[in-house]
Amino acid sequence: MSATVAENMKRTIHTTINALNAWDYDALVAVRANEFKFQGLPHSLDMPEMDNQAFRDHWFNFMTPSLKNFKIEPVMQMQDATTLRSTVYSRVSATLPGNNTFKDYEIVQMFTLNETGEKLLRLDEFFDSKVYVEMSSVIKEYMAIQE
Repeated sequence: MSATVAENMKRTIHTTINALNAWDYDALVAVRANEFKFQGLPHSLDMPEMDNQAFRDHWFNFMTPSLKNFKIEPVMQMQDATTLRSTVYSRVSATLPGNNTFKDYEIVQMFTLNETGEKLLRLDEFFDSKVYVEMSSVIKEYMAIQE
């Protein structure tokens, strides 16, 4: 694989993480392929695989009203330009309704990119299950009060 593909991969991953930190949906989807898929893991969390439209609905209906001061801080990144995959281990912090702040929430993001490294085909994201369950209960409680 060429050095260009490796550089494109780095740039695409960097753009994705920066877009999440800036809460910039347009920048986030600009580097996604039309056939993009997102899967929250582990499967025991019962998160369905999402295409671009399902992710958009999740972003605007669940994430945006619930998460503030969202920040991903990458700790370690590995990439393989031959297989067009990259893995990023990060710490995440966010403020939820009621000023519930979660810090050092851990995620592992596994990115699959297209042949040029410029578009994301898939993102599989492992969540810290314990913290995810805690955060989800806070968000669901908040959303129930809003209805």
